[in-house]
Amino acid sequence: MAYARYLTSGRHPLVARVLVNRFWMHHFGKGIVATPGDFGLQGARPSHPDLLDWLASDFMAGRWSLKRFHKRVMTSTAYRQALRVI
Repeated sequence: MAYARYLTSGRHPLVARVLVNRFWMHHFGKGIVATPGDFGLQGARPSHPDLLDWLASDFMAGRWSLKRFHKRVMTSTAYRQALRVI
């Protein structure tokens, strides 16, 4: 029970990493971790672990603000380069 409380306390980085990966997947169509449902030993390794860690820590530092996170991603150079005019 103590571990469950720690995971959901807002201080554990795993929850932020999972959320950030899912948000990234929503914006880019592909997550930083290819297996969004499995961050354990059976799951895939992150393609860019430093980016995932930075985004997760920034998300936590931003008081878990989804608006702030989405704005940061959508104003990034990576997002602008990923857009295609059809």
